[in-house]
Amino acid sequence: MFCVITMISIRPIFFNNFKKPDVFNKKQEVSLPAQLSFDTVSFSGRQKDLLDLSEDEIKSKIEASIKRENFIGEGNEAKVYKIPDTDYVVRILKYEDKEEKDLDFKKNLSFDLSVDDKINHAAAKLGDRVTILHNLEGESCFKYKNKKEFFNLPVDSYHKLYKQISYAKDNNMIFDVCDSNIIYNPKDKSLTAIDFYKNSGDFPENVRPLAFIFSAIAYSVKGIYPETQKLFGALVNTAIKELESGAKCPQDVANLDINHLFASYESYNHCTMPAQFDILKSKLVDIQCLKLKEFLGQDVTKEIQGSIKVAKALVNQLYLKDDSSFLNNIKLCDDIY
Repeated sequence: MFCVITMISIRPIFFNNFKKPDVFNKKQEVSLPAQLSFDTVSFSGRQKDLLDLSEDEIKSKIEASIKRENFIGEGNEAKVYKIPDTDYVVRILKYEDKEEKDLDFKKNLSFDLSVDDKINHAAAKLGDRVTILHNLEGESCFKYKNKKEFFNLPVDSYHKLYKQISYAKDNNMIFDVCDSNIIYNPKDKSLTAIDFYKNSGDFPENVRPLAFIFSAIAYSVKGIYPETQKLFGALVNTAIKELESGAKCPQDVANLDINHLFASYESYNHCTMPAQFDILKSKLVDIQCLKLKEFLGQDVTKEIQGSIKVAKALVNQLYLKDDSSFLNNIKLCDDIY
């Protein structure tokens, strides 16, 4: 991602300070998100990868999978079935006047995937109704039983999810915010979004990755655990990770949705926030301004590092309950800036 300056003008900068949230052939390599994994190697006596089969065999497996026992779920637009003995599922677009039995398996299988298809984890398409998707290991946040795990994940888990949603945003795709649309893999602690739709040119939507993640996961544990503050703290640390000194300048650093995240957290908790809450928010805005200065060529490394130290300490003290925070020995009126 490159930042290009065509004109510099001196004007006030606003950081989303809203007060309320309101053709590839089969042999070519397809780029996929790092956290996706699937079997593409065949060993003696081992089932071949689905896409290594002939086109007729692939179509036969798809057709045979459309049974009640393979049904995974459905949304407003499509139904999804597991393709047995493979690492794939099949997504079938619903038409009001057509059922699965009406699918045309005479159409050619296509590996000509767009960026939009890849963002939605597509592996191949069959006509305009059938898409073969990589089956992600894990379970949706909505279904996963031990939801407390979501509050103790490393920041990298949330940061990778943030980057995935931001990458989709950069390609004019919007994450459909829902806890059913985030797959959690307890083996590698990964979170993967699975449902994206095209942003409308006539009525474009504002994508807010940090607030989207908070809303989706907090909703899945609605009213159950007070540990949602840990989720908030982890997402603030995710934002800080984007703003570290020397990190590649985010394309929309001035629009990093920090304030929407804070507003979402306030709305969710319905309680008075401590004084440090506003101090933390102000400190993050300061870091955004420093990152813009860094982008313009100024050496503000020490200032960024100092501000990040304070911001992380506030997060650790307030939301991650870290007793080692150096702020525990500083009074609120002391000069920590």
